[in-house]
Amino acid sequence: MKRTVFSLAIAVLLASETAYAESNVTLYGLIDEGIRFTSNQPSSNGPANRLYMSDGAVTGNRWGIKGTEDLGGGTSAVFVLESGFNPANGVSGQQGQLFGRQAYVGLSNSTYGTLKLGRQYGTAFNYLVVFDSIAVGNQNPNEWEIFLTGVRYDNTVQYTNTWGPVALELERSVGGQAGSLAKGSTTAFDLIFTNQALKIGVYGQQSKDAGNRNMYAASLGGRYEFGAAMLYSYYLYSRRDAGFAPAASNSGGALANTSLTANVTTAAGPQTKARIDNVGQLGVSYAATPFLKLTFAGLYDHVTNAAPGKTGHIASVYGIVDYFLSKRTDVYVEVDHSMLGGASVTDPNSPIGSFAGKNNSTGAMVAMRTRF
Repeated sequence: MKRTVFSLAIAVLLASETAYAESNVTLYGLIDEGIRFTSNQPSSNGPANRLYMSDGAVTGNRWGIKGTEDLGGGTSAVFVLESGFNPANGVSGQQGQLFGRQAYVGLSNSTYGTLKLGRQYGTAFNYLVVFDSIAVGNQNPNEWEIFLTGVRYDNTVQYTNTWGPVALELERSVGGQAGSLAKGSTTAFDLIFTNQALKIGVYGQQSKDAGNRNMYAASLGGRYEFGAAMLYSYYLYSRRDAGFAPAASNSGGALANTSLTANVTTAAGPQTKARIDNVGQLGVSYAATPFLKLTFAGLYDHVTNAAPGKTGHIASVYGIVDYFLSKRTDVYVEVDHSMLGGASVTDPNSPIGSFAGKNNSTGAMVAMRTRF
């Protein structure tokens, strides 16, 4: 009898503990891979066509572990460890960092919001995902604008919360540089308003390199859903002081591992002026059937001081036909065309890269994507 009562008491205690602190851990991932053709690529014989296996045009490959623990009172502990990789050869992505896509821990409360610490997507990326037609792509012709703001940031504190139709995100990436609280730091925010089918947003950012030179960025964005179609648009402003220089990957230096472009040298020699990029994006997606989605978009960048006193421009257009075999697996065809003009043709700081001295490049790929 005593043993029965003791066993029952233990069972009740365990049940109470489970109800108070319920945990949930998930293994997840995505593989997006295809065959890609690109024209005007650098080679020993000058501009050349290239056919190769590549990461998909839409999403980056990843696997990860994420979890939550209910701490009671509407508060949960949260964490994510996410690793990127190249399926063609198994090599790790994101500068070879094991969890280079994301690695953070935090607290989330239904009233007071979520606070996360670790390596995370920057506020700029989280903002552009909302207003970009493919939530920021994965090949240069459809993702180059993100290199003007940075993609992910080490040593980051990020706060998010929502009040009715208004969502706020704040970011502070501490620089980690001895002797300075500012060098290598990034401060950013975004504010997004949602009213049924309409979303509008604003974003701002400041980053400082090891020499306290600044990068400033700001954006206005809008998105509207009508029936089976979605219209996307944003304007992005980015300004870099002359000599602005993120540190080399894995160096531990200021703004390392952020994917930010520099403004140090130009085709005409050392940069002596601030570089300004004015980017506009317009895109539309259409769910033709429950299994077929069509996307078309374009980006244009007017560049001031691509070289001292010289302007340039970058433009790209792309289209995607995506067919869903199931909820988790789809196949798609992507076609893109990119153009450079003025000083951007030979610009070493071009976020889209160069085309071996040519002013245009055409790409196409067939890919398959599956999620788990």
